[in-house]
Amino acid sequence: MRGPTSTPIIPLAKLPTNSTSTTTPTPPPKVGEELLYNITFLCNSYEDQLKSTHSFVSSTSSKVTSLANDVHQLQSSLQKQNEKIDTLTQVLSILNTMEQDVSVGRSRKEAEEILMTQLASLEELFSVQELRDIQYDGMILPSLVSPFIECYYLPKYWNEKASLFDEKEESSSHVCREIVTNICHLAKCICSHAKDKEQHERTQQLIYTLVTQHVVPRVKHAFQSTLSWDPLVQVEDGLRLYESLIDSVKENENDMGVDDDVKEEEGLF
Repeated sequence: MRGPTSTPIIPLAKLPTNSTSTTTPTPPPKVGEELLYNITFLCNSYEDQLKSTHSFVSSTSSKVTSLANDVHQLQSSLQKQNEKIDTLTQVLSILNTMEQDVSVGRSRKEAEEILMTQLASLEELFSVQELRDIQYDGMILPSLVSPFIECYYLPKYWNEKASLFDEKEESSSHVCREIVTNICHLAKCICSHAKDKEQHERTQQLIYTLVTQHVVPRVKHAFQSTLSWDPLVQVEDGLRLYESLIDSVKENENDMGVDDDVKEEEGLF
């Protein structure tokens, strides 16, 4: 910073004594210009500092906003994960209860009521879109119902160590017809809480899956097992069982939603 220019002071002893000599007048100091210069310099300095501070504040503010958004997203994600954990914990509890209650030797009616209650509780844990995303109707629901069918609907002698055509048991034709009818009834009860159109579609899908993935494979396995069926001796029994399966499907084809083209294309029988 500069100050005003000043004329040096000359002592009186050194002043010229010649009266004839002329002295040059000293110009007055330019104080205004110096003040204007100093003020301009200070203003420019403060302006630079203000711009630098503003840039720092703007940059810091954007970083704070970004961090706040990240924190909000993390909190939201953590909340969703906690909700999923709670949901899966409830699902596990329901499945454990279902497994214990159904497998303790209850009557079929009691087991059906327990199954319906637990399945309804399970579906309430998920939204409609979530049920679609996890393929509940196509995969999970049939997997949950199949142990019940194995335990209460399929005859005990339908296994690889016994005959499918055991004369001591009921007629296999009647058994097949009863199994398909019971599965249709069970599927209707499970899907009864849905809307009319949705209920019909869900019932068809469930019946179709249960019959094609659990009943038909069991019958095929029984036919292919040498311990279950002798094709040279039990020809009539095999034909009668085959016809009973076809008749059972035809009787319930409206519930199953399966036409002849689909049955022929997928080779159900």
